[in-house]
Amino acid sequence: MTNWCNFLREVCSQDLINHPLQLGGPGHTVAIDESVVARRKPGNRQARPVPAQWVFGAVDLGTGQFFMEMVAQRDAAILVPLNQRHILPETHIWSDEWAAYAGLNNAGYVHQTVNHSRHFVDPQTGVHTNNIESRWAACKASFRRHFGVPRHMLPGYIDEYMWRARRPNDQYM
Repeated sequence: MTNWCNFLREVCSQDLINHPLQLGGPGHTVAIDESVVARRKPGNRQARPVPAQWVFGAVDLGTGQFFMEMVAQRDAAILVPLNQRHILPETHIWSDEWAAYAGLNNAGYVHQTVNHSRHFVDPQTGVHTNNIESRWAACKASFRRHFGVPRHMLPGYIDEYMWRARRPNDQYM
């Protein structure tokens, strides 16, 4: 049964590769964020340090389309090219004030931020990252339904989540 499930995740991954998604464009707003999806909590029984595994994602606020991709680091050298690959130029991008996003205005985007230490939604501009935060919660909940995900299998589980979320149930059941 496990091999069959892994095979289906590979099919999901291949379908996502064959049908890449680009978000945004003129007149669209896309919220971006990064989240840790795998880490060993402090005080665990094994007492082994485990490096955090980060995932970057974006949601088009108008269409609801989204993508997620695992990243080795969350610095500008990785995140800005990732934005350019998945988000069309002239898109309005909303994010938190993470320093790696500082160069997005120079990369052809209209970039606005929200200061999460003060607000979840900026009261003056309305900028928020709630949509992508909601996607993180749903993705992580799908991992919990599997009673956790082995670290080496995270890419497949993330791809399965994206594949299923992009299709209504009646298309693949």
